[in-house]
Amino acid sequence: MIAGCLLSEKMRGIRLSSFEKNAIFADQKQQLHLYKSMKYYILFGPPGAGKGTQAGAISEKYNLKHISTGELLRAEIAAGSELGKQAKDLIAAGSLVPDSVVEGMIENVFNTEKGVAGFLLDGFPRTLGQADDLDKMLAKRGEKVNAVISIMISDETIKARLSHRAQIEGRADDANPTTIQNRIETYHKQTEPLIKYYRDCSKYNEVDGECGDIEDVRKAMFNVFRGMDKKFLDRQVVIDEDLLDKVQRMAQDSPRLRMNYDLRNSEEDQSQRMLNVMLPGTKTTIHKHNLSSETIMLLRGKMDTVFYNENGVEKERIHMGGDTGVFGVNIPKGQWHTFEVEELAIIFMAQDCAWSPLTKEDMLSK
Repeated sequence: MIAGCLLSEKMRGIRLSSFEKNAIFADQKQQLHLYKSMKYYILFGPPGAGKGTQAGAISEKYNLKHISTGELLRAEIAAGSELGKQAKDLIAAGSLVPDSVVEGMIENVFNTEKGVAGFLLDGFPRTLGQADDLDKMLAKRGEKVNAVISIMISDETIKARLSHRAQIEGRADDANPTTIQNRIETYHKQTEPLIKYYRDCSKYNEVDGECGDIEDVRKAMFNVFRGMDKKFLDRQVVIDEDLLDKVQRMAQDSPRLRMNYDLRNSEEDQSQRMLNVMLPGTKTTIHKHNLSSETIMLLRGKMDTVFYNENGVEKERIHMGGDTGVFGVNIPKGQWHTFEVEELAIIFMAQDCAWSPLTKEDMLSK
């Protein structure tokens, strides 16, 4: 895993070196959460599914900041900003607003919101590209998407609800039948593929949005939240050919062409144990881990583990897999190294500390 490990002075019981302090506070703007990770949930579903209706109760119950991209954009439109003017025409036509605009607004909320346990994203991501961008955005913060909760309804229900909402709320984007149909088609073409994306990551949870009234749907969603922690804590994972095939498909289907599969039994587990899938041609940044050694076991494929000195000069190359008879290596803490993948490789990786992004001091430029 390409990561550093950050621990507080109190937790470690020792005085931090100036290097370690610089690593921890290398980027003050990122405000990494060293003691407890933030939670990131995605509220998913087609237009009119009731995401906004349910978001308030979920946010209040779990102390989450609700981020509605629709509300953010409507605020810009109401303010008459340049962004609002651009967004108004796109929304009126049932089209999607450019990713960079939406992502910038969301990241600003991540950076400025205080006193919450996490965030509930509503209306983002809507495309596979946005999902990949969100993964990268959170990776920079040492975070990840925890779960997706989807409210599903039929196309006929979408049409009926949006038409009714246009009458009640005066929403121009819901008033035109052609626009409504365009929104439905856009959802099926661009947004619905996210179901497979998050299902393959074992993060997808679905609720029937037509199972009853608003309160019935809300109860079903609360049940999903209660069940997520239990499912995570109680799970037993067998690492066999079926699981390796599954994570391999996940990597090949991912826009990132890589995939991590978490093997921990609790979010509070401050170690790293995971399967890491890397596609051919992958070459990671030369880096080191200062607070933990790293154990690598190759389960499938071929790859090289390459060691360097502090000047970036290669000093040892370990061929792994195939007929080499070498299938693992323990990398000492502080050792500069990288991985080069000859053919698709699946590794088991373990470290004794929580994941966090690499700092510039942890990476070596040749």
